[in-house]
Amino acid sequence: MNTYYGTHPGALKPLLDTVGPAERELVRQFTAAEDAEFGSRSVNRFPIDRNTTGAKDWSGTRIHEQRVEDDYDEAARLLAELVLRYSPSTSEVVVFWGNVVIPSIGIPARLAAENAGLLIDIGDDVWIYAPGSGVLIEYWHSGRITAGEVPKETQRGT
Repeated sequence: MNTYYGTHPGALKPLLDTVGPAERELVRQFTAAEDAEFGSRSVNRFPIDRNTTGAKDWSGTRIHEQRVEDDYDEAARLLAELVLRYSPSTSEVVVFWGNVVIPSIGIPARLAAENAGLLIDIGDDVWIYAPGSGVLIEYWHSGRITAGEVPKETQRGT
C-alpha cells in the first residue's frame, strides 16, 4: 500500500470547521484500505487522458454531462448541482483528490454539495463518486466538470 496515503489530514480542517461539530461526525476519513476499495470501484477504472496530467479519459464510458466553467463560483455551483442530481442528499458519496496525501472521505451528498467550493479548494482536482448511481463526477483544475458512468471494469489506456 502507498505509505504516502493520507499523510496530510490537516487539509480537511477547513471542511470540518465549516460543517461544524454537529455534522463533523458524518464526515469519515478513509483508511488506505477503504481508499483502495472505493478507488477500485470508481476512479481507478478509468485510464488517464494522455492530453492532461491526470484527468480521467472519459472516451470509454457514457458521459451524462460535461462542460468547462471558468468562473469559480459557477463551477462550485455546478459541482453541487451534479452531486445532488446523481445521489440522494442523505446518501454517502466518496470524495477523492488528485493528491493522495489528502485522505479520501465519505460524506453525505448534501454536505458535499453545500461545500462544493471547499472540496475544490482542498485539492485542485476532485472526484466525487456516487456509489448508488455508479456515477463519477470529476472537477479538473482547468474548470472541466464531467459526470459519467463508472465503467463496469477497469479500462486499459491505448
